[in-house]
Amino acid sequence: MLLHLSITNYAIIEKLEIDFNNGFTVITGETGAGKSILLGALSLILGQRVDTSVLNDKEKKCLVEGIFKISKENFTSFFNENDLDFEEETTIRREISTSGKSRAFINDTPVNLNVIKDLAEQLINIHSQHQNLLVKDGNYQMAIIDSFANIQSNVEDYKKKYLHYVSKRNELEKLKNNDWNSKTDLDFLKFQASEIEVLKLQLGEQTTIEEQLKLLNSVEDIKMVLHQATNLLVDKEESILVNLKQIIQSFSKINDLLPEYKTLYERLNSVSIELNDIAREVNLLNDNTNFDKENADYLNNRLSSIYSLEKKHRLSNSDELLSFLNELNYKIAQINSADDVILDLEKEVVKLESELRIIAKQLTETRKKIIPNLCQKITTNLKELGMPEATFNIQHQLNTELGMFGIDKIEFLFSANKGFNTVEIYKVASGGELSRLMLTLKSLLVKSKNLSTIIFDEIDTGVSGDIADKMGNMMKQMSEDIQILTITHLPQVAAKGQQHLKIYKTTNDNKTVTSLSILSPLEKVEEIAKMLSGKELTKAALENARNLISN
Repeated sequence: MLLHLSITNYAIIEKLEIDFNNGFTVITGETGAGKSILLGALSLILGQRVDTSVLNDKEKKCLVEGIFKISKENFTSFFNENDLDFEEETTIRREISTSGKSRAFINDTPVNLNVIKDLAEQLINIHSQHQNLLVKDGNYQMAIIDSFANIQSNVEDYKKKYLHYVSKRNELEKLKNNDWNSKTDLDFLKFQASEIEVLKLQLGEQTTIEEQLKLLNSVEDIKMVLHQATNLLVDKEESILVNLKQIIQSFSKINDLLPEYKTLYERLNSVSIELNDIAREVNLLNDNTNFDKENADYLNNRLSSIYSLEKKHRLSNSDELLSFLNELNYKIAQINSADDVILDLEKEVVKLESELRIIAKQLTETRKKIIPNLCQKITTNLKELGMPEATFNIQHQLNTELGMFGIDKIEFLFSANKGFNTVEIYKVASGGELSRLMLTLKSLLVKSKNLSTIIFDEIDTGVSGDIADKMGNMMKQMSEDIQILTITHLPQVAAKGQQHLKIYKTTNDNKTVTSLSILSPLEKVEEIAKMLSGKELTKAALENARNLISN
């Protein structure tokens, strides 16, 4: 249940602190006093998005904090799943900075909005006037039936399986479409692969060929250099080796005279040996270097084929061609194996559908059993709320195809007057009738939910007098099982409140702010008297207020 609400710098609220009791709390105030603003602030800690327009003072941040009393039994899994510390009195806080940035906390641990929203949906439900229209929605109607039958967990399990089934079914459909399209491309893929395969490429081959061709195309320059080197080293009469030999012979005559001469003599001999080796290698290379036209033609043709395929596929080298070939072969293999994959997936989809139909049938049987009881209770409650001729029925049909809720198709049917057939609610129900119907549904579902708090925002719109009194009694009865807060303009409803909060506006220093106070028993009498007769209190109005409260 909601224990405490603190609001700072939100709209025309500067600072507000509210302690809530369990049971039935009513909130009253003149139109425009700020009741909707109060709900707007509360919606922040329920995960709603916001902008900086809500800031009362643009220079300060907005802060909304709620303290909820929760049971460990119902919320342990949530706190464990979100790695949060459980506290029996859990605090949810929302901060809006002056720049519009939002931060959210659960027990002082930062969380994202989705986490706050998931928790808040289990704690509190705000029933605003526009939600009366939800009763016309088929999914909402199904949710009411499932909640009354207490099979929400079964339905959630079914939904998870159903979504998995839909995912697999879509995957199968996509595969079948792709398979058809792919098979039309299979011959083309094979042709592309064969063009590359026929080359029997090796890694790095393009670079090797380009280097070999560069060498072949330079044969004349190479031959010229080698021939010149051989001529200078050996062939000329005054060749390097002949001259070196003469120098060595000269030094042989003096090498014993000084150590320095001997050293030079030895070095000259070493040079001679090295130059003779060089001369032999140059000569050998010169003899073996020839232009191989046949090999050059082969390499040029092969390189041309590689370049052509690279250009065709917009690639840069032969290694990329090899990678592309691997991709082609992978696609071909996938297409060739697609039939087996599709067959396996078809079997899985059939199995999932069969399992879902079994669960759906069980859900149908449970729903069909409780529908008569639900219709009877709703009709009885509507009679108690001043609709003695009201009739409520639920039309139940079966779909052939599986859906999010199973195979059931339901429609709420309603008639407010005797002698008229029940038809779809949206065709006949007035605003006041919808309000009473929604209150009836909420009253039946209180015990079947984990919710600890329901807030009714003027659910009594469109009714008055005795009907308002009965609606007040119903909300008070609901509060025996769950905390009920209601915003109302009707004294008959306000009189039933065990806690009465009054929201009002004041003007200080040319600035309007919203304030709230908890009324004492005497103040409550006066407030209800004003709701009955206006601002001027009369003895009759006060007496009438006391009677309403005592009854």
